Amino acid sequence: MQMVERALRATEQVQDYTATVAVTVDAPNLQIPRRTAKVYYKRPDKVHVESQGLTVIPRDALLLGNLADHLQQHTSASLMGTGQLGGRPVHAIKLSPTDADAQGGRVLVWIDSERYLLLKSEIWRGSNKMLTARFEHARVAGAHWMPQRIVCDVAAGSLTGRDEGGRIELQFSNYRINTGLPDSIFEGNG
Repeated sequence: MQMVERALRATEQVQDYTATVAVTVDAPNLQIPRRTAKVYYKRPDKVHVESQGLTVIPRDALLLGNLADHLQQHTSASLMGTGQLGGRPVHAIKLSPTDADAQGGRVLVWIDSERYLLLKSEIWRGSNKMLTARFEHARVAGAHWMPQRIVCDVAAGSLTGRDEGGRIELQFSNYRINTGLPDSIFEGNG
């Protein structure tokens, strides 16, 4: 749990951001052309997306990995091991729910043990892996490690129960951090 809490603190310096996100969806039964969107984020969980046409972006991807949300839902953390992921030293941690209604759900996270950044997460329901997200980070404005690329692999059956799954890739650019975004940007966005 200490590693997860340190990863949360590593993102606390970012109170808000705007960025351009190029979204590519690769799913057999879903024809969505590559889109570019402007995203706005404000702590703790406000998100607004501006796009021409339909854009598929996993909400957790915009919430800096959304560890805080997973911690509220999953209160038990256990270290599964240490190793390397993408050339970075990591701790693999399992977050398990204490709620009996969670139906065997769990979240596995791989946290960079030097930078305390989320590098990978997997969401499981029972013995089925529903989603895998991999994060690549870059230093922005010389001060903040921000997602530069996120690849989400959605397992077959995860979306509609009959779908073949797919991949969503997000490429972030043009970050502006801690500009004091007004709440009015997020009104009507739940």
